[in-house]
Amino acid sequence: MASLFRPSRGGTGRAGWLSLVLEVIEPWWAVVLAATAMVLGLQATRVFVSDLVFVVDQSRRTALALYNLGVFSTPLLAGPLILALGRRGLLLSSAVALWLSRLALQLTQDPPLRVLLGAIGIAGWGWLLVSLLSLDRRSAGAGLLAGCALDLALRTASLTIDLPWMPGPAAQLTTVLLVLAGVVALRAARWEEDEIVALPGTQAILAGPFLALFHLVLGNLGLAQVQAGLRLPAAALVLGLGLAGGMVLGRLLASHWAGWLPGTAASGLGLWLVWHGSSWAVAGLLLSAAGVAALLAGVLLGGRVERGRGSVDRVALGFALGLVLQVGLLFRYYTATGSGLYLGAAWLIMTLGATVWWPSREPGVDRVPVYPTALVAGVLVALAAGWQELRSPATLSAAPLPDQITVMTYNIQSGFALDNRWSLEEIARTIEAAQPDIVVLQEVSRGWLVTNGADNLLWLSRRLGMQAAWGPASADGLWGNAILTRSPVTAQELWRFSQTQNLRRSALAVRVEAGGGSLWVIGTHLDDPRGAGAVRLAQVEELLAFWAGRAPVVIAGDLNADPEDAVIARLLEAGLVDTGARLGPGATTSEDGRRIDYVLVSPEITVLETRVLDRWSSDHRPVVATLRMPWAE
Repeated sequence: MASLFRPSRGGTGRAGWLSLVLEVIEPWWAVVLAATAMVLGLQATRVFVSDLVFVVDQSRRTALALYNLGVFSTPLLAGPLILALGRRGLLLSSAVALWLSRLALQLTQDPPLRVLLGAIGIAGWGWLLVSLLSLDRRSAGAGLLAGCALDLALRTASLTIDLPWMPGPAAQLTTVLLVLAGVVALRAARWEEDEIVALPGTQAILAGPFLALFHLVLGNLGLAQVQAGLRLPAAALVLGLGLAGGMVLGRLLASHWAGWLPGTAASGLGLWLVWHGSSWAVAGLLLSAAGVAALLAGVLLGGRVERGRGSVDRVALGFALGLVLQVGLLFRYYTATGSGLYLGAAWLIMTLGATVWWPSREPGVDRVPVYPTALVAGVLVALAAGWQELRSPATLSAAPLPDQITVMTYNIQSGFALDNRWSLEEIARTIEAAQPDIVVLQEVSRGWLVTNGADNLLWLSRRLGMQAAWGPASADGLWGNAILTRSPVTAQELWRFSQTQNLRRSALAVRVEAGGGSLWVIGTHLDDPRGAGAVRLAQVEELLAFWAGRAPVVIAGDLNADPEDAVIARLLEAGLVDTGARLGPGATTSEDGRRIDYVLVSPEITVLETRVLDRWSSDHRPVVATLRMPWAE
């Protein structure tokens, strides 16, 4: 007897365009459903993880870990749910939960509600993928990989910003189209009980380390730009080609019992090249994306077809364990400020699992359209890259600094405002309100999942039309300080502090050309815990050595120290001038009512005005100083 959403043999006969669409989709229904679910699930994951960090507070790490573990363990409920609802009922209810929660996410900006909707979306996504993997592992596997490529294409087209953070009709229409594609695929679903090709055992555990690697490297557009020096369109092309090629490669390698070896070698070498930012980093991106995708594809798509009902409980257990592994790896990675140790751990788990579960027999004949799926995935990424290339400005205008300039320092909290809403547009408007010539930024993210994955610097530089200099603090190069300027940058230096109590810190120095000479600008962000005074003093000594007395100079940033603190006293003792001293004790820049953001200058620079903008687009208010250069005297 057939289990289906519509008649599998004959039927009542449908007429018109809907009938035609369903007939076309029928062979692809599980691929399309898995791919669209993957895109929506990745989006729900970014919303849940990043909004939760700010709603709960990033300092409450135990609570954050428990919330994440609870939500990402929900696939375990797939077994009891399928007993209660049946296979058809679980497919339908999980898809509806994912679709409705994702549509609601597009319409609300309330952070606590978005966290709840993200959690519901993750649960629905997990149950849906468990259902598909226990029904047709090959189609589900092809759809999972294609969905990752589609997710990459969408973020490329939107300058790395994910759809749930994009207002306006275009983003809403794209979301509706993704949901409709899933609806049509589910409507076209048909299978016979004796045609079930389930994923055996707990092999679904590999989805966890694969997704961790996708968030960190394989789908990380910021990492590709920073480590390989690529522009966004090229970064997308390399990663997209790797994912699509890996799907094909994995299907081919599955025909040999030792096919896991090339995937393991390619991914390991590729990740090493990317992490070390060598001249071969571009090749490393391609190898890592193709190698890791090939390992997952080989396990999910390869091997002889064996018909029969698989154990949903085992698939659910494997998928849930994989997602818990993903949470653990990513949690430790980010709390260690991007440690390569946990990236390596994700790769090791992935390769060991692929080795153990690699197909031991030749592949049988199946109808899964692997090669067309890979081709479509690659074409979509190429189209998105082409679109972004057409929109990219040829060059950003740059003219020497005038004799009188405006400098701003601004901790942007990766785009999250005081009320925990994310909007780089609001950050840009706050900067525009002061019309600065130079902007020194802190807490800039270029692709961290915990801050929603967007490339803050790329977006702000494009939006404001300013030159950008990047000063990473994290080990992966994706979180740190930045300097935006309307004038040419002729030199750039980076210093990473040797001590830290919380996240890693750094200082960035640039030399900016002016009409009568050149100006050094140094941006930094000192350690933040209240009890880290000794660490901040040590960092200040390193900062002063990094400055090395170059003049004229502006040193600006979030120093996490009050005006009477020993840190500030040491900087003033070194000969610097606090432009905010005239603001008085009532001037505050942080949400806890302290003045901890500073613009400091060397004595030959004249301070004309200093003010704090009364805007809370971040959890800090920006400090703006108007300065006259020494050659203007």
